[in-house]
Amino acid sequence: DLSGYYNSYQNFISSANVIVPFYGQAGDGGASLLALQNSDFQAFQTYTNSEAKINSYGATAGIDAKIFDNFDIGGSYTYTKLDFERDTYPDLLISFNTPEHKFKASFGNTELFTNFGFNVNYRWSDTYLWEATFATGDIPSYSVLDAQINYAVPSIKSVFKLGGSNLTGQEYFSAVGTGNIGSLYYLSWTINP
Repeated sequence: DLSGYYNSYQNFISSANVIVPFYGQAGDGGASLLALQNSDFQAFQTYTNSEAKINSYGATAGIDAKIFDNFDIGGSYTYTKLDFERDTYPDLLISFNTPEHKFKASFGNTELFTNFGFNVNYRWSDTYLWEATFATGDIPSYSVLDAQINYAVPSIKSVFKLGGSNLTGQEYFSAVGTGNIGSLYYLSWTINP
C-alpha cells in the first residue's frame, strides 16, 4: 500500500501567546515598552486565525506478505511534515504533535506447528515537538518491541496467549504531561464456544 497527502491552510485557527501591557497601547513605542520593561503586563493565550501560511504533507508505504508458505511479515514507514515559518510566528501553537518519521515491522506465524503460533512487532518513532495549551516540549525518539505466543486447545475451544509489550523495558512517553509507558506482560485464556 502507498498513500500520500498535502494540506494547505489559510486563516488557521490556533492558540497564540499574547502579552498585554498594563498601560500604554501595544506597539506605541513608548509607555507600552516601559510597561514591558517593568514587568507590568499580563500574558495569556487566545484562539485566533493566524496569518501564517501552514502546509502539511506526508506519505505512508507499507507491505504485508506471506513468506515460506505460512509466515506473515509486514512493515510500514510513515513520513509527515509540518511546514510553516516558525521564526516569524514563534508564539503560534499548531499542535501538529506528530513525528516526522515512524516505522513498524511485524513477523509471525499463526500455525508454526500444530496449534502453536507467535507474533513479534517492532515500532520506532522519531523525536518530535509536542505542543498543547498546557505544555510544550520535545518527545524523544523511542523503540518498542512486543511479542506474543499462542497455543490453541481445540478440545476445550480455547486459545492461551502469553505475551508482553515493550519487552526491552525502556520507558518512553508520547505526549508532554503524561506518565511514562513501561512494560506490560499478560497471560490470557480465551474460550470460543
